[in-house]
Amino acid sequence: MKLFLSLALFAAFLLFPAACADGVRDGLSLAAGQALPALFPFFLASGLLVRSGLAQALTRPAARPLAWLYRLPPAAAPAVILGLTGGYPVGTATTADLLRQGALSRDTAARVNTFCNCASPGFCIGLAGLGIFGSARTGAMLCIIHVLTALLTGLLVARSPLPAAESVQPSTPDNAPSQSFSAIFCAAVQQAAATALTVTAFLTVFCVLLRLVQPVLSHLPYGNALSGTLELTSGLDVLRALPLPGNVKLTLVSFLLGFGGLAVQFQARALAEPAGLPMHGFAACKLLHGAMAAAATALLARISPAALPAFAPMGAVLQQRHYPIFFLILLLMLFTIWSGKKAKNKI
Repeated sequence: MKLFLSLALFAAFLLFPAACADGVRDGLSLAAGQALPALFPFFLASGLLVRSGLAQALTRPAARPLAWLYRLPPAAAPAVILGLTGGYPVGTATTADLLRQGALSRDTAARVNTFCNCASPGFCIGLAGLGIFGSARTGAMLCIIHVLTALLTGLLVARSPLPAAESVQPSTPDNAPSQSFSAIFCAAVQQAAATALTVTAFLTVFCVLLRLVQPVLSHLPYGNALSGTLELTSGLDVLRALPLPGNVKLTLVSFLLGFGGLAVQFQARALAEPAGLPMHGFAACKLLHGAMAAAATALLARISPAALPAFAPMGAVLQQRHYPIFFLILLLMLFTIWSGKKAKNKI
């Protein structure tokens, strides 16, 4: 399979150089204009938190809920907080940093990483809420649903206890030399730059892939709605122009925010592997997160149609051409239930 995929990509790059060049421009523009301005400060903040010891201030108030709900040690608090608020892939970057510093064990870090990877509030409100629906209120509600379903995903994967030797915070040597702020700051900046380069590279690659598959998606009924499963930001821009009812579009946006897209998931893998952070069950948990977010959004639309501007009434019966989208969501949810059970036994 890997040989076939490599040959297919090589052939596509040779046969469609113009589309590839457009994809590279799209990816670099997206990274410089939207992704890095929002993410780089959090990359730097996570590095400073881990290296300076400021993260210890977060461990005390978070110790009891983390242990009771997720069977996690207090040292996981920085990854949980930054992962839920910092945007993709800050959660994985922080978790990998904590693992590299010895604050988390491999099994503990793997559990944190399965649910602490979320779109930032600014992304949900600015790009999803205002950009697609023209409503900051809609974006805020999407953000709340996004975070709550991420926490629920964590509850589902945290049922099994961690190994006894892995459930406690590893100790660090008492004679470890303390570093000056300048040394900590330089190391954090270098790590943030490496993370930013990784994010830029994967954004560019998946924008190229999106350009290559766009002609195929455009010939499918509402096939462009699948663009976000490859690259989230570009997919949301495409989704904004599709002639879909507001509640259907909102449900799809909610799913894509939880799933994150393959570009985000490969970014997380690229950041995790150098630190030895296990990634088993990660894709299944992101699919579970997206399915639960979509289900919660659809349920809210049905229970309280006036809760959001995007839930404006659209008629008594949904037109038949929109059924494939609901069928796709149902298939994803069924697959999630099956794969989530398998992933839960590995984490």
